[in-house]
Parts: sequence; structure tokens; C-alpha cells
Amino acid sequence: MAKSFTIESRMVPPPCEMPKLDYPVTQKENLKMLLEGKIPYWIPMMGIDHQMTACPADNDRPPYGTSGKDWFGVSWSYVDVVGGQTVTPNTFIMKDMSNWRNEFIFPDLDKIDFSVGREEAEKKLSPDKITGYVMQDGLFERLMSLCPTEEGLAWMIEEPEDAADFFNAMADYKIAMIHKLMKEWVHIDMLINSDDWGTQMSTFMSPSVFEELILPPMKRIGEVVKSYGVYYVCHSCGKCQALAPYMVDIGFRMWETQNMNDHKAVQKATDGKLNLQVTLDPYVLQDPDVTEEQVRNYVRSVIDRLGTNGGLALAFKALTPMVYTSVIDEIYTYSRKLYAGREGQPARPQDA
Repeated sequence: MAKSFTIESRMVPPPCEMPKLDYPVTQKENLKMLLEGKIPYWIPMMGIDHQMTACPADNDRPPYGTSGKDWFGVSWSYVDVVGGQTVTPNTFIMKDMSNWRNEFIFPDLDKIDFSVGREEAEKKLSPDKITGYVMQDGLFERLMSLCPTEEGLAWMIEEPEDAADFFNAMADYKIAMIHKLMKEWVHIDMLINSDDWGTQMSTFMSPSVFEELILPPMKRIGEVVKSYGVYYVCHSCGKCQALAPYMVDIGFRMWETQNMNDHKAVQKATDGKLNLQVTLDPYVLQDPDVTEEQVRNYVRSVIDRLGTNGGLALAFKALTPMVYTSVIDEIYTYSRKLYAGREGQPARPQDA
């Protein structure tokens, strides 16, 4: 009989102090190597080896952990049990997406000061870590916030030209947002496009529909990000491995992926050009009976399966000091030995 225990899904504070590690280079330099397609000194640990910033003027969605309306008028509710926001039930602002040109109003970004709070934010940032920024509600996710999912998907199929115009208008808005952030907010090294494209079983749309409607405007956004010399990262929940080659075309350097995807198949399909951020299994790490040996063996097994040739970053959540320190130490020491002498060499797909 399978063991039953509750998984903590929310972001929670670390259970103890970060262990001291003897870094040969800064965490920033190491993560840059990964994002540039090179084997790093050790496998980066996301949330530890990088830092995040958020501009208070950015109301594409209310601040994390809060409820409220965004600047489009969409109402969001924070759900504590899952640690995330959702559109407040029965409050969709678009009854008919075909009327979006008349009813959907974009914010006037020129009238918003994105520099407020910049000096305070800069003081909190370390020069030794890459600074990331999440752009909430990508093109498809924004559509899903305006109307019920089935209506939005039907509109994409029944009126593809109209939908294409909407996604291109959204891309223009995103590009304007990027210009504002780059010119007025703190220095950003890594921009994360948050747009969930899949369910646990498959993508919301066929790859051909994605290629027709989403890919062209996303490539335009990618070119603007590239022009600033910023690393572009894809956050997309769900089983989206069929879209991985398109992620490379868009210019993404890494995909924050979930474990329902076949990660080795993605590495092969993208010829190792798409780094993967993989989250360690919470059903292993949060098992109340797990031992240190089991934790370390599990970490090594993930690295052996997906990271022997680079291209891998790991994320995890630990609720106890033993798990927290064991995971960090094992990722660092095991990958340091694994990559020794190959640092800076081109990463390549994982061996079969």
C-alpha cells in the first residue's frame, strides 16, 4: 500500500541556514556558463544560485501572495493552500473575445514610472548572482485570464486571424514592458516568460496551432530580449515537450519544466540546445521517513539520468534541515566531481 502524506506546494522559507560552499567562481559566473550552453563548475540550484527582483509599478498581475485587480481589470484571488493566484471565479471580463479591440484596454505604460523603488531594490541584490525577473501572464495565459478556457480555445480555432491579431497586440505590449523594465528598473540578467501551455496530459493546443498563432509573436519578443543581452527563460507548466523545439526557435535558453515531461526526449529533440530546470520530486524529499542516504542517492540518480553532460539546473523544496543541507551538498559536490576538467566545454545531449 502506497504511503500517504501531505505535500507542501507553497513557497516556504528555508528550514535552516544555507551551508557554506567553496565556490571556484561566483554563482553568477557559473549560471552564465550553463545559460550560454557550456558545462558549468557545478549544477546550478535555482532559488539559491540566482536572485529575483520585482518592480512595484508592474501590475500585469497583483504582487505574489495578494489578491486584487491587475491593470487590465482582471480580478485575481490568492489561494493559500496552493500558494498561487487564480482568476476570481465568475469574473471573466470578456464575454466575447471577438470584441477584444473595443473592450480590452491596454495600460498606457508611458504614464507609469517604473523607477520607483529602484534604489532600495538595488541595495538588496548581490553582484555575485544573476538577477531574474518574471513576466507574468504570457500571450496564451493572458487570454485564459479573460474568458473561460473552452471559449478561448474555440475562438483560436474558429477565428485564427482575429486570435493572431490579439496575440500580436499582446506581444507589442510585452515588448513595451521589456523596454520600460530595461530602461527604468534595476539591471536584469534573466527574463522569465511565464505562460502555461499544457495540462498534465498534453498541450492545450496542437503544435500546428502553436506554430501558427503563438510562435511568430513570441519570436518577436525573443528578438527584443536578445537585443538587450538578457538571457530568456521559459516557464511553462504542463506536458509541453512537443513544443520544446519551438522554445529553441523563440530564443529561450532554459525551460522551467515539470516532471510529467520526458526530459531525456526533450534533450534529444533539441540537440541539447535547451537547458532544463528540473524540480526534484517532493514525494521523495518531503517523505517524513526519508533518510539522508536515500536523499543523496536520489539526487545522484537525477544527475546521472539528466545532467552528466551539462544542460541541467535543479530546483527543490525541503522542509527539514537534513534534507535541505543534504540536497545542496550532494548537488554541489557530486556535480563538481562529475564536471571536473570539462568546465567551459560545450554541453551536449544526455547519453542514451
